[in-house]
Amino acid sequence: MNKKILTLSLICILTVLFVPLTLAGGPSEIITVWTEKPEYSAGQTGKLYIAYNNIRDDNVTIRNITVVFKEWWAYDEIKHAWVGNLTYEPLENEKTIAEQNTRVFEISFTVPSDGRARKTDVEIRVYTNLPTPDAPSEQPTIYVVETPIYMERIITFFTILVVLLIVCTIIIAATMFLSAQRPQVMWREAEKEE
Repeated sequence: MNKKILTLSLICILTVLFVPLTLAGGPSEIITVWTEKPEYSAGQTGKLYIAYNNIRDDNVTIRNITVVFKEWWAYDEIKHAWVGNLTYEPLENEKTIAEQNTRVFEISFTVPSDGRARKTDVEIRVYTNLPTPDAPSEQPTIYVVETPIYMERIITFFTILVVLLIVCTIIIAATMFLSAQRPQVMWREAEKEE
């Protein structure tokens, strides 16, 4: 009887130990998104990385990836088009992702240099050969560093100081050069008239 209890308890313990190993098959998230840097400044170009993890048992064909920067989305009067969104179409050799494989797509973006340059949530949709598009479970956010308003005045002030320093140095150097070139005065005794 003791052997049966010992054997049964060993089977239970081994089952409890192996269950986490069977569940640890890798990430279950289909889409993971990150940026190359934690924050950007206005007018700067950045990269958005989108990892598509095909956890299905069939191949998936990527048709396109739509990215919408929610706070940057606006109608541009000059271009007569909506800006703040982009559509990425992968190359032919990047379109098909085999089962249980992952592919990372790199998408470049530019932070606006106008009043829209602020933190934004990014909406991502990956359109595949399946009827519904895939999206990350959590929308990524791009953070934009705002320079203080008085910073432009400080930069202008230091620029003026550097220019004045250069001008003063040139004036001092010219004065020293000209004073060294002046002929020396020779005092002669006045000739006496006889």
